Amino acid sequence: MKAALFAALGLMLGAAAPAAADAPAIEPTFWLPDAGSGWINFDPGDGGQVVIPVVVNGQPARALVDTGFDQLVLSKAFADAHHLALTPLNKPIGFGGASQTYATPGISLDIGAMRTTRPGALVVTDFDNVRNAGLNFDAVIGLALLARLEWQLDEDHHRFRFLPSHAEPIVGGTPVRLGPRGSRLVTTIGVNGAPLASAMIDLGSDDEVSVPPAVMQQAKVHVDTDLMAAGAGGAVVEPVGRLGSLTIGGLQVEGAHATSDAGWFPGDDIKALIGMGILQRYDLTVDVPAGMMKLTARTTPAIPRPKSTSGVQGASADGRLLIAHVMKNSPAEAAGLKAGDAICALDDKPMSQQLVDQHWGRAAPGTRYAVRLCDGTARQLVLRDFY
Repeated sequence: MKAALFAALGLMLGAAAPAAADAPAIEPTFWLPDAGSGWINFDPGDGGQVVIPVVVNGQPARALVDTGFDQLVLSKAFADAHHLALTPLNKPIGFGGASQTYATPGISLDIGAMRTTRPGALVVTDFDNVRNAGLNFDAVIGLALLARLEWQLDEDHHRFRFLPSHAEPIVGGTPVRLGPRGSRLVTTIGVNGAPLASAMIDLGSDDEVSVPPAVMQQAKVHVDTDLMAAGAGGAVVEPVGRLGSLTIGGLQVEGAHATSDAGWFPGDDIKALIGMGILQRYDLTVDVPAGMMKLTARTTPAIPRPKSTSGVQGASADGRLLIAHVMKNSPAEAAGLKAGDAICALDDKPMSQQLVDQHWGRAAPGTRYAVRLCDGTARQLVLRDFY
């Protein structure tokens, strides 16, 4: 009976697991055709994360595909711009700290050929901290959908699609066993020769690997520097070190870096996060109900992730590069630059984001720059590899 209904009408999807305390109980219900949602193109320039076009309440929007969220979430900026009614919920602790959540009713979310058949309530939260870090989206597609379907991420052609579970056999590539743990999607990995049985697959993270401080110490990861990263709750500075070895499902991953955050991790039982810094090296087929993921080497190898050779993290605006963080053991630290400094010129060229991206960001190690701060102070900066 169910097989016949499935073949004739497609798949009806309601809310996944029971919602967290204080969260809206009834999410939208969806209809997925037998052929799936169809391929949906995405921009590979969104920091490595997958941000796809969707339609929210009839309005075009952008949604982040994120296995680190257990629900469907709407950004407060989108809710405010469209005058949606908001009911305060709780303030859960996430990456970067606590952030206020709300509920809004009557939301429809169409994803390619997947259509909302009954609007429902969505969680709403403020993503301004992430937006300020350069990743812009209006909604998050979490495990409420991702845990009920098969889905494919084609990094070679920058496209994503949903399929009914078991629609395509997971053959070829490197199979990886998956298992839900609470509201997380986990597998077993090896870090520096030691197995970690609860590594979370996190498409919303642009990290390569992230581990708690205790695992960083146990795996004897040497800390080379640190990075500032932004989450919904704010900014965090994380130690960074290169891993000697990383294995996923028997696949050896070369040249991976690990970060560590002492302030937040998604549960004591989660020992690592695998982010898009690793996952974007492969085409993915994931069937959560079947408990399987397949990693397939890309036809076109991923472009190596950019590494800072200056140690300056910040954003440029109005002819100034305002430094948010100076990385440990970096040329910027050696030159005496510090957070809060504003750079107005490089080699007497007025500062702009284009100058940072095309001139500074692509310069070879050993390149020297005369840096002029906006207060008139001069610094000499010599770029080098430091992590």
